[in-house]
Amino acid sequence: MRSRALIAIAMLVEGCTSVQEQYNVRRTNLSCEDANRYAFQSMTSLGYTVTDLHRAAIGQEGTLKGTRSGDRGEVHHATVHIRCETSEVLLTAAEDQFLKQDLTFTRGFYLAFTSLADNAPAMASWDRQRSGGTTGGGVKFKITPQIGLETKLDFGEDLAGAGILAVKVSVENGSDRTYQFDPASIELRQSEGGGGKVAQMAIEAVAAALARSDAADAGQGAPAPDPQRLAGLLGERALKGRTLRPGDQAEGFIYFPTGHYSRARATLVDVETSESEGFAVDF
Repeated sequence: MRSRALIAIAMLVEGCTSVQEQYNVRRTNLSCEDANRYAFQSMTSLGYTVTDLHRAAIGQEGTLKGTRSGDRGEVHHATVHIRCETSEVLLTAAEDQFLKQDLTFTRGFYLAFTSLADNAPAMASWDRQRSGGTTGGGVKFKITPQIGLETKLDFGEDLAGAGILAVKVSVENGSDRTYQFDPASIELRQSEGGGGKVAQMAIEAVAAALARSDAADAGQGAPAPDPQRLAGLLGERALKGRTLRPGDQAEGFIYFPTGHYSRARATLVDVETSESEGFAVDF
């Protein structure tokens, strides 16, 4: 009887596995970078907090782990595996369970990911067209704080764990004016305590904080992180100042202490009149 029960359980698990495989994601038209990013966005869109992230690369499997609190106080754990080959990417997603095969997360992840993969380029093009692109609609700022482990997608480093908020900034000059742009003019305003202004952190200070955090995570006996290497990494991805002529755009990161922020403010200087023009972005 016991052997029959074990066989029945094995058959049940095998049958459910074949159903689960229907929701594996295979794409030949995605880069490994997009696969990593869409996987992160899909998991967070389902209400999960990403607790562990290892980026996938060609020949190197990536994983995301996340948790979500249920309606009855239970905690759900889920894992996504990402494999990148030269010709395709493969993603498998499942809630961490013992025998019980609930496909709610698997199905939800599949739908969220495929929607992003299918629609993100078209939505970005439509949004650009609606806003006038880079040759119409005036100056447009997009200022986006990175969430938790999201910085690992761009830096391979956990900046939030070091007390650093990485903020991605893109600016498009869709006007007929020429502006001088200095990234140092961008400030964040706190959502608590009166909305005070917070200035950016210097790259050297960010690199030092990140090196201390990496050293603490690595433990005793591990090679000490190189602050100069980290400063080079941060500087390479940093937003650069420049002259923005009609149709020009710029994109990059700026860095702040972690905190609760409600809005950002940026300033451009009109080259012809030397007048400053302010732009506010609410989070």
